[in-house]
Amino acid sequence: MSIDQLKPPKNKFDYWIFILSLLLLSLVFILNGCIGSLTGPSGPGRRGDTWTVMIYLNGDNDLESQAIADINSMEMVGSTDKVKIVVQYDSLSGPAARYLIQKDNNLSEITSPVLQQLGEVNMGNWSTLVDFVRYCANKYPAEKYALILWNHGSGFKGKNISFDQTSFNDSISIPELGLALQEAKLALGRPINFLGMDACLMAMVEVAYEIRDTARILVSSQESVPGEGWDYTTLLGNLTVNPAMDEIQLARITADSYVQQFPSQNITISVTDLSQMNELVAGIGQLSRAILSDTRTSPFIYMDTGDSSQYFSDYDFIDLGDLASLLTNNNRILSPEVKTAALTISNLLPQVVLYNRTNGSEVGRSHGLSIYFPYDPYNPKYELLAFTRETSWNQVIQKINAWRKFQRNPKN
Repeated sequence: MSIDQLKPPKNKFDYWIFILSLLLLSLVFILNGCIGSLTGPSGPGRRGDTWTVMIYLNGDNDLESQAIADINSMEMVGSTDKVKIVVQYDSLSGPAARYLIQKDNNLSEITSPVLQQLGEVNMGNWSTLVDFVRYCANKYPAEKYALILWNHGSGFKGKNISFDQTSFNDSISIPELGLALQEAKLALGRPINFLGMDACLMAMVEVAYEIRDTARILVSSQESVPGEGWDYTTLLGNLTVNPAMDEIQLARITADSYVQQFPSQNITISVTDLSQMNELVAGIGQLSRAILSDTRTSPFIYMDTGDSSQYFSDYDFIDLGDLASLLTNNNRILSPEVKTAALTISNLLPQVVLYNRTNGSEVGRSHGLSIYFPYDPYNPKYELLAFTRETSWNQVIQKINAWRKFQRNPKN
């Protein structure tokens, strides 16, 4: 029955009930209209299939030419009304700028419009990264966000990530990266949907744990990454065609296109569910305590097992899954607690690593996440990581390294 079909009653009491009913009914209609206008798909930053892709592209080093080539590959796609591609690029030969990537077919020059001229900035300072994310959050709010860090990488060792040659070779350490991404999460109002590291050696359990609360997934490589990096034309092209895709779909496209781009090289790339890192790290802590408590197995057996695991271009980084498998199946290890803990890690890894691609015989036993197992002397920077504070893995590798040093110099 419609409102205009209602007729007021003759009884005075019933009349006021009738008026009150009309007011309540009108209020329902008004609220329905207001709520729809505030929370519907057209609300700012909440359009159901919008993405802002933020690319922190540090070419202020020996990768300058590859940086320009990658920006040109992004310009083969360009931004759309549903997908905004924003790049902060710093070159070795000039100042930094922010660009809104627009489609063109010029493969030699950057033709996208400049959003901001920044002058010379230190891309190796974590606050510069935070400032970039804040800018994108304010200017290009979206339902989903991707942040890609493009540059050299070295895991937790050396300069870690984003080497800026002009600024005294500064770089962002893993603890600083954790701080930066916490600030980025605050600026966006939620975790980053897709966090990519187009940089060498960054798919480490130690790195993933440091940033576990700041993003939903991490896309990164256990092995070194060729200078050309990811296939941006393919991954961005797929995203602009289907902006309704989620971060896992985008990650799989990123991984597949990256591996296909280098068919004759040893390549790894994995997709890590950062929400699962606490449970995995708890399992590594259990393994650490079991190894430290094992008085029946020689430290040499553990050293040999680690040294036999899948390793990468940095020999100090080994595959966590391969290590766990070797520990589980090694009959020379006499501790049932060690075998149980290693099996737990093996069972957890498929839940943590959602997708893993490799190419090349030298990386065939890669499971998606590396762990520090130094062949060379122990790196004291390891003590600064959240992973180290939550596990006793540092004690395990120091114990094994003491045995390694004795083997090399038995008289000392």
